[in-house]
Order: sequence, then structure tokens, then C-alpha cells
Amino acid sequence: MKRLLVLFAVLGLTAFGASVANAVNLLSNPDIDVVGVGDQVLATPINGWHVNSTRSVTGAFNDGASSEGFANVQQPGGFGLFYKAFQGDTTGTNGKITTNLYQDVAGTAGSLYTLTGWAGAGAGYVGLTDPTVRSELAIDFLNASNTVIGGTTLNLNPFLGVANGNPFNYKQFTVAGIAPAGTAVVRSRGTQGNAYANPQGGDQAFVMDAFDLEKTIPEPASLALVMLGTLSLFGFIRRR
Repeated sequence: MKRLLVLFAVLGLTAFGASVANAVNLLSNPDIDVVGVGDQVLATPINGWHVNSTRSVTGAFNDGASSEGFANVQQPGGFGLFYKAFQGDTTGTNGKITTNLYQDVAGTAGSLYTLTGWAGAGAGYVGLTDPTVRSELAIDFLNASNTVIGGTTLNLNPFLGVANGNPFNYKQFTVAGIAPAGTAVVRSRGTQGNAYANPQGGDQAFVMDAFDLEKTIPEPASLALVMLGTLSLFGFIRRR
């Protein structure tokens, strides 16, 4: 029986994986190599992408991020997004900084959306030591009124400082979610939140690059096999 449950799960995942393999990237300018964010002027939109930045005390400002060649992870000569928290503080003068990079595409309720993106950080990044700092890769589902009605958010902080030999220890991350009823828009988002300048100095960069959003409409039979095998195996593991 256990072998049969494993087979159900494998068959379901195989069929599901085959449909994922045929998906296409829904994002415009996915590698953000078309430069749109200057050092001092936070331009929006950026060839499909938007950026907004605020400080908790003084409000919106224009130096929360910039397009930089050193933040690139994908193509030679390309660019990545450098999130900057140097003008943020914990003293109440300016306040902590939150910067969002995001792109919206039309969404379909019931579809599975999978977002991958690369992220990394310097050794002095405050998110490595302060859990209140948000470093996130996220999918948000919005309705026709542009209200968030669901989504999935991955906290990147525990993984950013793990050495792997890449600049900024760049790693690829993935989040996924099924669009709930009422979904009109799917938002791909990379966020640095509640950040501030590290009083100890050092390399304080948080960087992101190379995003891929894919949509899959799973076949009911594949989902049934996956659910049957996964739930049954979960019960078996708990009994062990």
C-alpha cells in the first residue's frame, strides 16, 4: 500500500511537472536589464516594473533603490536592483525604509502561479541580524479593486548569509500560490522593508535580479494523484 501511495504521488508530480515545463515567463523585462532606476530619481514604471519607496517618519523619497551593474546576476553587461537603506535610521529622524519592486499581470482564479527570483546581500546587511527587517520574494493576488486578497511571501533573511561563492551569495528563490476566487491581477514583488543604515558599516547591500513568473492550470487528475499520495504519505510519516 505504501508503495502504491508513493507511485500516486510520483505520477501526479510527473504530470504536473510536464505542464510546468511548457509554461512561459509572463513578465516584461524579467531580468530588469533595461535600466530605469537612477541613483537619485526613482523612476516608475521601469519597462513593466514599478518601484516605490518610503521612510516611516518622512514618507516617500527618491533614493530607495537604483539599477546597478554590480547587482547583476544573469547576463554579462546587465543590471540588477540595489536596494539602499543608507538614509534610513532608528532614531526617528527619517525612519526605517521600505522599498518595493513589483510588476502586475492579469490573473486567472484557480491557476497556479510560480515566481522565481535571485537575491543576495552583503555581509553588513542589517537583515542578516535584525529579524524585523523584511527581505521578501512574494506573489500577491489582487481583485478588480486593486485590493490584495491572497498571496505567498517568502522571508529571505535566513538564507541570505549562507556562503555559496557567488557575489553577494546570490541564490535563486521560489514562491508559488493558487489564485483565489476574485483574482484579477497577479503581482510579482521583491521587498526590502523596515531597513536602515548599519551603524557598524560594511557592505550593506541587498540585491535582486532575474525574475520568472509562470502560470500553470493543473489537470484535475494530476492534482488528485498528488493530493492522495501526499496526504496519505503525510499520515504515514506522522504515524512513524
